[in-house]
Amino acid sequence: MKEKFLKLLGGNKGSKIFFVVAIVAIAVIFVFGVTPEQEEAAPKEEFSEQEYANMVEENIKNTVYGICLDTSPVVMVTLDSSIVYEYANETKQKGAEEQNKSSEESEKSYIIVKDKSGAETPLIITKHMPKVRGVSIICTANEEDAEKIKNAVSAALDIPSRKIYIGRKTTQ
Repeated sequence: MKEKFLKLLGGNKGSKIFFVVAIVAIAVIFVFGVTPEQEEAAPKEEFSEQEYANMVEENIKNTVYGICLDTSPVVMVTLDSSIVYEYANETKQKGAEEQNKSSEESEKSYIIVKDKSGAETPLIITKHMPKVRGVSIICTANEEDAEKIKNAVSAALDIPSRKIYIGRKTTQ
């Protein structure tokens, strides 16, 4: 075995370099073990409407803290809809002429993809997050800060300020 190895290295300089590069490449593949199946197995970042509402509430709490330094505002967000998916589809047009009348029929079908487990699902092209219906904020803000909070939340969520209620905390 040793003689074969020395004979292999005894050739020209280019074959020696190729041999060393090949050994290094094999070692890297062995050490890191990156395969396409492992890359596809990465978890998808899916979340529910409630998790989305919680995320929006947390962002509003941070905004309130940034404006009036209230460390524990009470925030409630209501959503107008659920998450809406738009699927890829193809439409086939069929035309027909009957007694000088033309009519068209169309057939719509969704594009289906298979995952590695063999499950078939429609191909999602767009995911629309729920619209915010309204926001309720209870905090220690004064009138000036309350107006700043209302304007900031209105701008961030693209909702009219009439859909945002800000009340003052009572201290006991």
